[in-house]
Amino acid sequence: MKTEEKTNVPRVRIAVLGNVDVGKSALTVRYLTRRFIGEYSSNTDLLYKQTVTLDSGVLDVEIVDISAENDNGFPVEQIQWADACLIVYSITDRSSYEYAQRSLAELRQLQNAPSAYLVGNKADLDHLREVQETEGASLAASHAIGFCEVSVADNTPALYKAFERLLVESRARPVKPRKFSVSKMFGTLIGSNGTRQPPVSQGTVVPCHKGELHKSRVMKRRQAFTATASL
Repeated sequence: MKTEEKTNVPRVRIAVLGNVDVGKSALTVRYLTRRFIGEYSSNTDLLYKQTVTLDSGVLDVEIVDISAENDNGFPVEQIQWADACLIVYSITDRSSYEYAQRSLAELRQLQNAPSAYLVGNKADLDHLREVQETEGASLAASHAIGFCEVSVADNTPALYKAFERLLVESRARPVKPRKFSVSKMFGTLIGSNGTRQPPVSQGTVVPCHKGELHKSRVMKRRQAFTATASL
């Protein structure tokens, strides 16, 4: 029996933005599956689709993990597609913090900009710290957004709160128009052992191609998958 597409479930779209190797994909997968799969390499944006349950009810969630492998500047089209933006940097990499600074400055210039949240990842590597927690907190305060430091490897509870805060805030905002295209090459999620990973349970993940994000659903190239983890 075919499952009919739900039309009465609210949908929230989140863009995850950050420099290379800050742990954006691992963070996204950790939120959706409660699992840590390791390091990833992707030269394309990846779109995750999942239905999640919050205290406030059920939501269809779409999360685009924006690749920085082929950096062509600030990804305006992907950000305008989103209801909210999670900006991630690594506390062990000052250049990634500077990338986050520039991204927030660009975000401020957009009309009808999505809400945002700043996350400093890799808090478990405090001995390699290049960015102080006070710097992240100050940057977030200057943009009037939320902030936390997390360790995706250690499953920090704050990372779930960051996503859920954006979901709750976005659900209360008016639905925004989606007009843009995405043009990047095919890519894959690669685990640390060099094999493809099935990262999300009870959902889908697809590479984003030109024009696909603005569609109500991704046709033909949707890849179903299963995993042992559950929400």
